[in-house]
Amino acid sequence: MNNYYLELFEGRKNIIILPHILPDGDTIGSSIALFYALKKLEKRVYIILNDKLPSNLKFLNANSKIITTEDFEKLSIKPDLIITVDSSDIDRLGDRAYLLDLCSEVLNIDHHSTNTNYGKYNLVNSKAAACGEIIYELLKKLKIYIDKDIATALYVALSTDTGSFKYSNTTPSTLRIAADLIEKDIDFSFINTELYQNKPINKIKLLSDVLNSLELHFDGKLAVIYVTNDMLKKNKIDISDTDGIIEYARDIEGVNIAVLLKEFSDNTIKVSLRSKYDFDVSIIAKKFGGGGHKKAAGCTIYDTIDNVKNILLNTFRENFR
Repeated sequence: MNNYYLELFEGRKNIIILPHILPDGDTIGSSIALFYALKKLEKRVYIILNDKLPSNLKFLNANSKIITTEDFEKLSIKPDLIITVDSSDIDRLGDRAYLLDLCSEVLNIDHHSTNTNYGKYNLVNSKAAACGEIIYELLKKLKIYIDKDIATALYVALSTDTGSFKYSNTTPSTLRIAADLIEKDIDFSFINTELYQNKPINKIKLLSDVLNSLELHFDGKLAVIYVTNDMLKKNKIDISDTDGIIEYARDIEGVNIAVLLKEFSDNTIKVSLRSKYDFDVSIIAKKFGGGGHKKAAGCTIYDTIDNVKNILLNTFRENFR
């Protein structure tokens, strides 16, 4: 990271931050950390998101810092810089993609190896375990003091995208950054409790339905589970609270690859892919216009949930011969 990126913030007053759709801890934690940091530089900063936040992120009080596209349009503000966070391509911005037309100065900050470099400026490091690592290094270069609020948000980013530091993307650098954040006097015990040990009862009930949908294929090496609209309605839960459910399928003994099919509508299925060992699921995601990491990737397929399952099984069949 050189001064090329640092100079981007000089003279900028109105800055938009865009987390990705179906937000997770990394995109929200990184965005909030950036929000706090740019406020220290006396910038006017707007995090714009139309999606609901997962319930385990409520403790960050993120909703007080986020506005919708409708709210932003009422302000009639022209941005000087737009920062996308943790989005490998423009599709990950969903219905906010049109905002990129408001300003040609787009800084794309991401850590996915499948990033399409769609920004005018692309700060992409696929070796980073989380986007939060990149934000941490950026703030260091900007000489912005990382206070307790920023450190808390960055810790959330790192912890959630590394599976609480148990995934293989965790590096010595990741742990050194986490240690530095803990030294900022963050309450990491409280953070971990909020992230992982305070699940709404409706999510547990949904989990029961999802696990009942479990299918094993290719001699138990591939697991498929579903989240349907009927399940969401029955359990009165938003699709934003389905993050992490795929891990239950991946963690089954003998399973190498887990597939979670989330039904947005009758013909819009969000596919999440996870692998346990060496299989690169991002290769599969790319075949359907998606992307991600070697062990965690996703895509969207426009068809019925049963057809999507069969399409994916046929695609995976080549790898299980």
